[in-house]
Amino acid sequence: MAQTPGIDLFLDRIESDEFPVIQIQLSAWDASGLPLTGLTAQDFTLQEGNGIKFHPTAVEVDTKTDLRVILAMDVSASMQGKPINDAKVAAARFLENLEKGDQAGLVAFSTDVNPDPAALSSQREHALSTNLLPLYDTIEALQASGGTELYNAAAKAVKLLEGTPSGHRAVLLLSDGKNDPANIGDPEEAIQLAKEARVPFFIIGLGSTIDEPYLQRLAAETGGLYRPAPSSSDLAALFSDMGELLKTRYVVRYTTTLPADGRSAALSVELNMRGETANTEALIETPLIPPTATAAPQATPVPTSTAVPVSAPAVAPPAEEPQEPEPVFNWGWAAIAGAAAIATIAYLLIRKPKPKPEACAKCGYELTGSNGPCPQCGESRRLPRSAK
Repeated sequence: MAQTPGIDLFLDRIESDEFPVIQIQLSAWDASGLPLTGLTAQDFTLQEGNGIKFHPTAVEVDTKTDLRVILAMDVSASMQGKPINDAKVAAARFLENLEKGDQAGLVAFSTDVNPDPAALSSQREHALSTNLLPLYDTIEALQASGGTELYNAAAKAVKLLEGTPSGHRAVLLLSDGKNDPANIGDPEEAIQLAKEARVPFFIIGLGSTIDEPYLQRLAAETGGLYRPAPSSSDLAALFSDMGELLKTRYVVRYTTTLPADGRSAALSVELNMRGETANTEALIETPLIPPTATAAPQATPVPTSTAVPVSAPAVAPPAEEPQEPEPVFNWGWAAIAGAAAIATIAYLLIRKPKPKPEACAKCGYELTGSNGPCPQCGESRRLPRSAK
């Protein structure tokens, strides 16, 4: 990270959950360590890879995101008296300004700092928690004595943050001396761990016997801030300023042109304000979104020589004429008609026809209804006669 002394920035986190929309969370402050205000999209210039430079689409201030911070407090013998008392008051006020969802932990160091983050001294150390009451009690009971194992304490503070979600994490460190004993701990360990975990150090150097070059380097290389405190009376104001800075972030959004191929790409962020410039770089992890599967094209069937019958043009059928409703068959009348027909036939079969009146042609004898010759004269001829 390169910048002019006037302003500085630290990139906390890059999110691509709403890809292709990218969200950058960062902190920016002036030479006094106070958060910059009034920043707009035109104040930021972004660049992906070696592509063209552009401005983001939106910039917003965020003061509500939960903070995770470790207080690393020097309680060596040189802090006895007013310095330790002022430090305890400043630390307590810092905790009072945290929000409900913020988490804080403590590493109060002098001699015999155990670098193992799982081994905590109940009298001087606390893991991150939203329950700050134990921290108040421990800070109030702190006593200054022993050496200054600065290197081990700084490394342990980072380790206590390593297992927490990335973004908006920091170490707020106060020291008034140099690493003592000089051969205890590794000065590079805390720097390396903080760079890998993207945990910035915000450091207050108290008095004139501090290892200022190392404290400045620890802050600069991790993306944090170093502020000197000539007197312990300055601690309350400096702790308050640090708290305000840690709680103020900018959220920068833009739409990327990078493909969703699961690869990493470099992102450069430059801030220009009032003629001063600060810049930083980070990697964008693009999501891997497989392309949408499309159906394979169907092969065109080869036409065969089979003759296809040609259909005659469709002719619309003639409109149907309205038909009268069919009469309803009356079974009662049918029964009566049938009975009458049967009776008529029976009558005709039973009734015998009436014989025609006949008489003998010779003697006139009545022959009606009889057969054969006349019984009186034997004449066989017959003559019709009128019915009487």
